[in-house]
Amino acid sequence: MARLGTYTTYDCPTAREEEAREFLQAEFLKIGGAVRTVSNPHDFGSYPSFEIDYPAHLEDIDTEPIDEVSEEEQEQIDSKELWHEQAQAIERAYSEKFSEVL
Repeated sequence: MARLGTYTTYDCPTAREEEAREFLQAEFLKIGGAVRTVSNPHDFGSYPSFEIDYPAHLEDIDTEPIDEVSEEEQEQIDSKELWHEQAQAIERAYSEKFSEVL
């Protein structure tokens, strides 16, 4: 089975797949993320998805720690939360641009 994205998975559009991939790659490159196209098996056959990965330096940061955190750890948490906001803006733009073909 293919590795899922460390951040999330987006459905590929049924048309304009290449354009959608290029859009996501360009936008996530701006914030340090990565986009992979993976063909995932499903009940009705395989179809592609876009697997979105965090930048390596953010991947293991827990944004909801149980214990108190240091100032440096809080800065890391804030950095990851800012990245989430930027990624969510990309997802909204992606959905608007490609919703008719999803």
